[in-house]
Amino acid sequence: MYIDAYLIPVAIDKLAAYEAFSRKVADIYREYGATRIVDFRLDPETPGGEEFHADGARDALADAAPLRDFILAADARPGETVILAWTEWPSKDVRDSGLRNALADPRIQPEPGEGMIFEGRRLVAGSFAPLRETLSP
Repeated sequence: MYIDAYLIPVAIDKLAAYEAFSRKVADIYREYGATRIVDFRLDPETPGGEEFHADGARDALADAAPLRDFILAADARPGETVILAWTEWPSKDVRDSGLRNALADPRIQPEPGEGMIFEGRRLVAGSFAPLRETLSP
């Protein structure tokens, strides 16, 4: 397996447009070999990351800069939420050819007059090879 992961700040009032965009991209990526495309929205009830730091880490950093969370990492602004998304590929080779072909596909280009759903320069992206996996028994 090989994964492309994305952290995307999206205006809350553009979530429906983002979902439509993601469905379109997912259909195209699957044609080129992607096995799974997942989008999650940051839970508005638990947006910060403080609860994921041990008490000692929180105490040690109390006088320092704010603890890192997805809001800070994505540079999300007021009125925005954060999308965590990933595309799973069966292998790096399939990903390399599939992504190249998908991005060259004219269907992936914005429609004329279609506004920006998110600022591409603020998207955080990376590709990941497996390190380990733990499954429930």
